[in-house]
Amino acid sequence: MVQYLLITANVGSLFEPDARLHNSWVKTVADQVNGVDPSFFVIHLQETGGKKFTECSKQVPIIINHLANALPKFDLLRAYVDIDYEAIEYTALGALCFIKRSLWSSVSQFNFHTKKYEQLTTPTEVVTEGLENYPYVIKHKFPKDFWPSIKWGRKGYMQTRWKIANKVFDFVNAHLFHDESNLAPIHDNPTLYSENRKRALDFVLSELSAMENGCTPMLFVFGDLNFRLDSRSFLNRLTESTNPHSVEQEQMGSLADGLQAQNGNLQVAAHPSENLRRTVSAIEFRRDSDSDDSQNSCVLRIEKKKFDYFNHKKLLDDWKSYRDDDKEAESFKSMFEMNINFPPTYPWSEDPENSETLMKTRAPAWCDRVLMNKAAFSFVKDGEPAYKSFGMETCTGDHKPVMLAFNI
Repeated sequence: MVQYLLITANVGSLFEPDARLHNSWVKTVADQVNGVDPSFFVIHLQETGGKKFTECSKQVPIIINHLANALPKFDLLRAYVDIDYEAIEYTALGALCFIKRSLWSSVSQFNFHTKKYEQLTTPTEVVTEGLENYPYVIKHKFPKDFWPSIKWGRKGYMQTRWKIANKVFDFVNAHLFHDESNLAPIHDNPTLYSENRKRALDFVLSELSAMENGCTPMLFVFGDLNFRLDSRSFLNRLTESTNPHSVEQEQMGSLADGLQAQNGNLQVAAHPSENLRRTVSAIEFRRDSDSDDSQNSCVLRIEKKKFDYFNHKKLLDDWKSYRDDDKEAESFKSMFEMNINFPPTYPWSEDPENSETLMKTRAPAWCDRVLMNKAAFSFVKDGEPAYKSFGMETCTGDHKPVMLAFNI
């Protein structure tokens, strides 16, 4: 029997000049790994180097070394981390594979150039440049025309392939498009961002399918998939018995052109005016029974990058009440997931002194996921799986890591 552990972690918040979160993050991950005690452990990282990547990417090899030192039971490390920010295909993705010596003879790695599996020989290999042409990794940034209206970012995917005890595993690290604005799904196209995410992940699945060559590996896609809650059902749940009001319009136009409250539920007009989309800078949901001028009547205020609910602690504590609003994964009929029974993984406070609260920047969401194809899911569900997030007692940045442990 082989124990496996897969972890996905958006680490963008870790990389600051003071590196203040490094030690706590490494300890949090290492404690989780040591508690599971797997023979094969893969962690996928997104946003390596952080937002200040030109200054902080040099920290990436340091934190990899710290993590390796905190996991002395593993004898072999393969680390592929894209920190070459001057490269056209820069994705800021990373894949770290830790393997115990007891498994060496049963593990081989796929060479995408020769199309052959190769035995592992050297104990440590850390690659941070030239991954576009490296034989053991496939890495691509999503095509620019996937989202031409915004600046071409770092979103993309990275793939490694392994044969373990004669079973083939594809591990794919994916970082899909985020929601650029909180307002767009309300008074613009409600499916604008989710459609872009679906286009991107469908592209990845199509690319993987094309290279199977008659072999269907056990596929695991785990990363920051940026899945968000269905905005209409979630807001209706939060804003019962309220009415939406536009705020700070600069030109003529009424929010009623695009929003209507009927029987306490939010309705989005099919064609809100172009003028409205340009001028609404915030939307407030206010209780009917209170004066519109009273600040106390505001249940929820939404701006482009603000989601301010009147009781954020309740919003976090009641996460089970809006699990049904998490629907994006259902768009991928060929992919499966274990039941989610953990709080939203985003957006958590980046302040170590206040790490157990959600930030008021975005609506809560289960962004960080582990999806599987049918072959992988069949094995995992019979392998005593554990699917959860962790790091609730410490600051891991604005995302909480998510893990899937299982045995085969």
